[in-house]
Amino acid sequence: MSETSPAQILVVDDSRVIRRAAVKILEKEYAVLEAEDGADAWNQIQTNKSISVVFSDLGMPNMDGYQLLENIRKSDDTAISRLPVIIITGAEESDGAKQKVLEHGATDFISKPFDSIGLRTRAQTHINYRHEVQSLELRVATDKVTGFYTESAFTQQGEQALAYARRHGTMLTVVRIDIEQFSDIFVRHGKAIAEQILARIASIIREVLRKEDSASRLGVSKFGLLLPCADGEGAAQVVTRICHRVGALKLKLGNEIFQIQFSAGITAPEIRDDGSIFENFLLDAEIAQQQSAQEGGGKIILYQTGRQIAPPSPLNTHVVVNVEDLLKQIAQADTSIRPEQLASALYKLLPLIECADQQLKLGLGKVVLHLKQKLK
Repeated sequence: MSETSPAQILVVDDSRVIRRAAVKILEKEYAVLEAEDGADAWNQIQTNKSISVVFSDLGMPNMDGYQLLENIRKSDDTAISRLPVIIITGAEESDGAKQKVLEHGATDFISKPFDSIGLRTRAQTHINYRHEVQSLELRVATDKVTGFYTESAFTQQGEQALAYARRHGTMLTVVRIDIEQFSDIFVRHGKAIAEQILARIASIIREVLRKEDSASRLGVSKFGLLLPCADGEGAAQVVTRICHRVGALKLKLGNEIFQIQFSAGITAPEIRDDGSIFENFLLDAEIAQQQSAQEGGGKIILYQTGRQIAPPSPLNTHVVVNVEDLLKQIAQADTSIRPEQLASALYKLLPLIECADQQLKLGLGKVVLHLKQKLK
């Protein structure tokens, strides 16, 4: 939800009259959504992350308010499990019923028929409180230098991703990265310079990752990556691109030119319902990273279900190549053409491809973007 868009409120009641009454009171200040039963509401809550408050009746067909409340509070998604849920009670609800929903995690009550002031006050109070909590959590959960998650927040994200992978039978890959010899920079050039370098590296990592991926700063020069629905080989390609782009940076520190090199470890375990916790996967990735550091040379160590796999080699776009000569070799079916020659030639032609796409309306936008990501 953007700062300018109204907060979204979900009103759940099998009575259309009640729903419309709530909409009429709240619609001037909020975006009000409606659900006619708990099942409809639960579907909306799972698919719409902008819902800030839920007002729900108790007695409904298909899924009642008790079950809806239980689903919300037991959700693996923290944003859902912490949703404010205000129960709409009628005269028929006893004190025992109210006590039961409190035990299920209800945030507040409002009685039918509700008055406009009471409804608006409850909505505003809980929306403001939720925004304040989210703002505080965001500040606490992120590293001020890189903008990445802190270790505790990253672990929480990892547990949620692991629960999702178990539930849906998907892959989950964990990566540990360390900047080699970074302590030398810190000691010789100071904290300010070191943090500038970390911020630059973080921006490169952020550009390569997908929206669903998560990154964390786990130490002075250590990073963790969480790649949901990605297998080990796919993760190795992502890490290779990161290492290649960061390695291309030439940092002048005093009279020295410093080139950054990573050691990286990846684990892509089989996800089983065996009680394994996320910290175990993070530890496996750390062991792989430490082996990478011992072997030197910025090698990426990938373990997948207990066996080491060789990661893909980075595309080398720095080989000197004459495009016209290469085209002649291709026309002559020359089998001696090397992959790095092709990568270098294609990299040189990227500006031409991009310009032609723009002027000739070829529809190659996604192809150009993919090539840029692969060849940088």
